[in-house]
Amino acid sequence: MSRRRGILATIALAGIVLVLGPAPARAQESVFSLQFLGMSQETGDVRARGLGVLGVGFPDAASAITLNPAGQAALPRMTLSVMGLAGTRTSSQPGQSIHSGMSTFPHQRFALPVPGQLVMTVGFVGLRNFASGFQLDRRSIGGIAYQQDFARSGTLYTIPLGLSRAVGSHVLLGATLDFTLGTADEAWRSTGDSLVALRTRRRDTYSGQSATLGVIVTPYRWLHVGATASPAVHLDRSERTTVEDPRITTGGGTHRDATVLTQVQFPATLRMGAAVAIGPRCMVTADAMRRDWASYDGRLYGAESVGLESRVGGGLEYRPTSIIWLGRMAYRVGVSRLTWPQRVGGNALRETALHLGAGLDLRGGMGRLDLGFEYARIGAIDRNGREETQYRFLLGFSGQESWKRRRPS
Repeated sequence: MSRRRGILATIALAGIVLVLGPAPARAQESVFSLQFLGMSQETGDVRARGLGVLGVGFPDAASAITLNPAGQAALPRMTLSVMGLAGTRTSSQPGQSIHSGMSTFPHQRFALPVPGQLVMTVGFVGLRNFASGFQLDRRSIGGIAYQQDFARSGTLYTIPLGLSRAVGSHVLLGATLDFTLGTADEAWRSTGDSLVALRTRRRDTYSGQSATLGVIVTPYRWLHVGATASPAVHLDRSERTTVEDPRITTGGGTHRDATVLTQVQFPATLRMGAAVAIGPRCMVTADAMRRDWASYDGRLYGAESVGLESRVGGGLEYRPTSIIWLGRMAYRVGVSRLTWPQRVGGNALRETALHLGAGLDLRGGMGRLDLGFEYARIGAIDRNGREETQYRFLLGFSGQESWKRRRPS
């Protein structure tokens, strides 16, 4: 009877871990990766990030990385653009602080101009990323000691196929077909001194298609205005749950293995931005993003609730007139404010960041090298019960090459 009570108690406590979600953290990538869909990865290129923006409001003739497909219509050559991010984060809760590193490659694009003044593109865009876990303190029920831990990992991303074109001298148009894919893996384990041991695994696999439409208008030579729209989309979700004995590595250790197929609605996304040239040396830019999760009908992954996600940012770019033998330099500074879609500690979760950057236009206009640095604060102890400080270093490179269709020999 005592063993039976121990098994029931362990199962019940494993269920409590699933329902209640976050607990005191021991070792994890981020205290906020346990909340909903984790860390936001959606980003423009390193130049845009140095300005604190997503790059919605200005075309770029040197980089194929942009969240506005209309901007790629300005590319004069075949272009390959990549960017990477690395840094450190400090996650804090009352009486506890955890330091960890991070690295990712959230955005890459390839663009190819083709006859008809069209530009074709393909790429990879990271949307969300999470890798975290926690362990509860050792406890005892009915004289049976047990230990529980929880782990979560995965990513959500799109593969966009795009087409863009200039219409006259004042309008750029573009569209992408976005193939959205991703997984969210969760595992929680209960082990004890007795023979009782349970491990529950759940994997959510997402797949579906959506679209992004973009436009950039230049009513004056010194002004660019851009916008993108992505409609709400239902993604297919395959949810597989297994319950097993972690001590048994061969057949007989699985108590349950079930798969459920559903659809989950992801919200529409709207972005708007503008860039103003101040003489030949300076550009001021700002943009905003809005995405409302109020109609989200999937699981909340431990979040208290989800709602409006928004972002605003702005910055300044300065280009000296002097030319060095490698090319032309540019210097950037910006700020941004992001409201995450989930509430933590009963309050909205906000991120404020300072952005710095520098860029080198390669000689002959054949690409660009960009560097960036960001300091970000996410959440607050007094408002959310936890907070995080991040130092992020970014590197981006775009290479270009003239490309012409060869005639058959």
